[in-house]
Amino acid sequence: MTEKAVTRRRVAFGVIVGVLVIAVGVVALLGGFQHRKADSVAVPLGQEIDTGMMVYLPESATVQFKTESDTAPWEVIITMKVRNPQAESLQPVNTASPNVLGGDPNTGAIANPKRVLLGATPPGDSVFSQSPRGFVPPDNRWMEMRLVVNPAPSYVPGSTYIAVFRPMKYSASTAYGYSSDKSWRINSQSRALTVAVPLTRLPDGSY
Repeated sequence: MTEKAVTRRRVAFGVIVGVLVIAVGVVALLGGFQHRKADSVAVPLGQEIDTGMMVYLPESATVQFKTESDTAPWEVIITMKVRNPQAESLQPVNTASPNVLGGDPNTGAIANPKRVLLGATPPGDSVFSQSPRGFVPPDNRWMEMRLVVNPAPSYVPGSTYIAVFRPMKYSASTAYGYSSDKSWRINSQSRALTVAVPLTRLPDGSY
């Protein structure tokens, strides 16, 4: 190989290396090598969760297998406290677009709320499956709350379960044109807040 050919190969190799270096620099500047932004923020157990609308304090959860149910055999009840710092009574969970949900710590699968139980368990009622209360008064005082969810039939219970809270904002709807009427809505610009609560397995039961 002649000296001129060697020189050409060296120049070509240098150009390729230079292009690669520039490309890597551009990707790095654009954030291409950064970790993907997490969709949620983990909050330690025992810390209050302020969603903007209400404040929650997750405590624990129980799980039970319903032997006579084929479609939703698992039932998880997340126990927490809730208080309302606003000026009017409000529902603790938005039924149209749930702001409090359950989450499988193993798969990340989300379980929508089935029921919300407010207030202390009535005397002699060990099941407490229905609650006459649907709103939290605006006194900013803690009220007991239980969120009932049904994980997927393939759910495998562990030692913890996840309480998921979506931040809210007080704004007007723009879905069908501008409206001056404001209400509490999911803040899609904010990440969800998650709390791992201790999970207790109850004996299998029927409906």
